[in-house]
Amino acid sequence: MTTKQPRTYADIIRHSFTSLLLTIGVVIVLTVSVTLVVDQLLRAQNQAEQLGASLQTSQVTNFQDWLAINRSSGLNSHNTFVFIRNADGSTTSLLPHGTTLAAAKTWSVPFTHLTYFKGWGLYFAETLKTGGRTYHLYIGMHVLIGNLHVLIAVMIIAIGISLLIGLWFVRRLAKRISEPTIQLAQAAQQAAANPEITQTELPQPAEPVEIGQLAKDFNQLLAAQNGRLERERQFISDASHELRTPVATIRGNLKLIERRGEQHPEVIPESLGFIDQESLRMQHLIENLLHLSRADRAEVALQPLDVTTLAQGVVAHYQPLISQELNFSGPTPAMALGDTDMLHQILTALLDNAHKYSPADQPIAVQVATTADTVTLTVADHGEGIPVADRAHIFERFYRVDTSRSNKIEGSGLGLAIVAQLVQLNQGHIAITDNDPHGAKFTVTLRAATQS
Repeated sequence: MTTKQPRTYADIIRHSFTSLLLTIGVVIVLTVSVTLVVDQLLRAQNQAEQLGASLQTSQVTNFQDWLAINRSSGLNSHNTFVFIRNADGSTTSLLPHGTTLAAAKTWSVPFTHLTYFKGWGLYFAETLKTGGRTYHLYIGMHVLIGNLHVLIAVMIIAIGISLLIGLWFVRRLAKRISEPTIQLAQAAQQAAANPEITQTELPQPAEPVEIGQLAKDFNQLLAAQNGRLERERQFISDASHELRTPVATIRGNLKLIERRGEQHPEVIPESLGFIDQESLRMQHLIENLLHLSRADRAEVALQPLDVTTLAQGVVAHYQPLISQELNFSGPTPAMALGDTDMLHQILTALLDNAHKYSPADQPIAVQVATTADTVTLTVADHGEGIPVADRAHIFERFYRVDTSRSNKIEGSGLGLAIVAQLVQLNQGHIAITDNDPHGAKFTVTLRAATQS
């Protein structure tokens, strides 16, 4: 079984144009032919009616009487035959060769008065009975046949010339239409050949509008891809930087123990303490990276859960671990759609962030609120707050506000990135606002669930 080869713009337009032109030509030929045939049939019928009226009046019985009728009526008797079938069964022909015509083999055209005589052609037939005689009138349609031949010949020539001109025009049109598409395809191929580099924008033609819109959509896709590539490069760079520091510290302390451990054994406990601290930091970083990797590929089945009960449990568990006072408020129940483990991790991460950046003597507020369609979970601290310029980047991986201050606080800069990813998986939204009189307020908004 052969597979049909895909066609180019030129092939599609050429085929469509040829089909359209042939269809129009056939419709025109049929319309004109039908009109011409109907007109000739009406003329023949009118002539037959006039001849019939003359025959009824004059009761023609011989050729001389027939010639007198034609001279007085002014009708064209060329190719017109009349046969008279008498009461006694005999047949009289009013024109020469009538006997031969009567003996010819005939075929009648259904639903019409047309009869074809073999060797003689097409005739309009009419029968009239009067005075005991039956008159058979046959009016030749030779003019109609000749006109049809001329019409068909003219239309074939006209369609042929139109096809030649049309194919030349189609070639130019297809080239003009396909050129922007070819340029776009070539640019896309070049972009696909170098997937690791930042892609330039594809050419965006003004016409055709559809190709211009396609190029615009491609450019938006490329912009999104470039953004992902840039974030991946930044992520790799930041992860390498974050891992390089603890690895360098561990190796440095190992070298110190190796060089001076025997002569100065007092350096060993201190170095081991640094090694333990940095290895723990590296462990936390790797765990956070694994959390992000799992979150990127996670598929979550959301279930109704009571956010108030969950938040109360997390607050009760977390309070003994920090110096700040945790204040909780919220209605019971507050049913939302979400994943229990992920929401537990979200609230814990927000509490970790508030604990790190809040004074030890300032409380942290955890609040649950409900509306008809949503359930909100808010964690508010009284720290220094987050500048407005940094809020757009706070959920990016490894982003730290005020690097000089952040370096003094433990963390990898991945906690809020994980929170944002988990909130998205729960089909929620997270926002940052100022807390009165100072500090930051993180609000997670979830879809409300019907209470059972």
